[in-house]
Amino acid sequence: MLLNFSCNNFKSFKDGFSFNMIPEARMKELDYSILSDVIGKKKEKALSASVIYGPNAAGKTSIINAMSCMRQIVLRGNIKDAEDDRYGDHISNSMSLAPFAFQDEAKSVEFDITFTFKGAKYRYVIAAFLGLFLDVKAERYIDKEQLYVNDELVFSRSKDTVDKLELKHIKDKLNVGVEISETEKIRTMMSSNITSDSLLLVTDFNSFCSKKIVVDIRDWFEKQFLIINSSDKIRFMPSIPDNNGWAITSREINRIAQEAGILGSEFVYVNDPETHRTKLISILNKTNNEGYGLDADRIESVGTMRLISVMPVIIKALEDGSVLVMDELDTSLHPMIVMNLISIFHNDSVNKKGTQLIFNTHNPIYLNHNLLRRDEIKFVERDADTKSSNLYALSDFKANGEASVRKTSDYMKNYFINRYGAIVDIDLTDIIAEVLERLENIG
Repeated sequence: MLLNFSCNNFKSFKDGFSFNMIPEARMKELDYSILSDVIGKKKEKALSASVIYGPNAAGKTSIINAMSCMRQIVLRGNIKDAEDDRYGDHISNSMSLAPFAFQDEAKSVEFDITFTFKGAKYRYVIAAFLGLFLDVKAERYIDKEQLYVNDELVFSRSKDTVDKLELKHIKDKLNVGVEISETEKIRTMMSSNITSDSLLLVTDFNSFCSKKIVVDIRDWFEKQFLIINSSDKIRFMPSIPDNNGWAITSREINRIAQEAGILGSEFVYVNDPETHRTKLISILNKTNNEGYGLDADRIESVGTMRLISVMPVIIKALEDGSVLVMDELDTSLHPMIVMNLISIFHNDSVNKKGTQLIFNTHNPIYLNHNLLRRDEIKFVERDADTKSSNLYALSDFKANGEASVRKTSDYMKNYFINRYGAIVDIDLTDIIAEVLERLENIG
């Protein structure tokens, strides 16, 4: 369960942001949708969904990129560039793209995440010095790395030194043979072995202190923190044995398609004998168990293909109780489908494992107090002078006064009259008219 994600000096966020998934105590709407996890004697609470609004190039995608970048660093165990792009994350593959571009002084890029998993609360901080934007020759090093378990500091590292190590708070999770009385000796050994561009967590802390904690943290980042950077490019395909003639059907996907109004087609997955890859087939005019099977990409709409591709990911997240973060989830999907999905994540009789949904969008129809809490609605705007982005929530506005926001307010109307910011007045008329006139003169 994600509680908070913060970062500094990342892409368009010069001064950083804090993406808070902890419910505002004073907010009393949609209380049934609040998630909870008992850690020791304390109950941690979290929002089940969050939607990010803002104009183009404001920084909405940068938030998702930041989450993905930290995830990839943890899974790789270092701040080196990656050779492949399996996750569609160019930023973490080329780390020189990460720092805020419009500055003369190089500063560290910092990530700070807090989450709960398997009865424990973790906070993990990584600050990486990467030089200036696009400085591929800069010396890279981790100048800060910290781990907290159940709000207690376990270790703190600065570049080549482990400054602090406290093992008494995690004595039930230590490796066999580790003695708390030898903490200082272990700290000294870790400092002598540390590599400046590698994470202490997955190297020496794993070897000398606690494999159990490292396994749990890495499992959460890999299996519970699901981030789709380019959700419009998702093509979920199940694994099928590499034999000609093999095909599988998904009863659930076909039911979802029918419920969404996709009539006349039944979908099956088959193994392509030429490419040996799975592809989606639409079966049309099915009568007496006979029909025409055609490549779905050739006959189905973009919206249909999008729905068929994204639903398995959402179902998997709900099955596993994951944090699902998607860049523009609603691309090519009807708003009624997305509104229903949001309500499913808020429905604790369906979302039994506490899955969380985070996505960005341009569609204002979700700005509805019956669909989302004020603290679940986030805005991003970018300053024209500093070129830096700023993140804030609808709940940051007071309940009284000229710019007040109450739980019964018309969020969508107020957004369009620029009461909340994060919207830009755009008029392309003059530009297009000038272009057409120039082309006419040339002709």
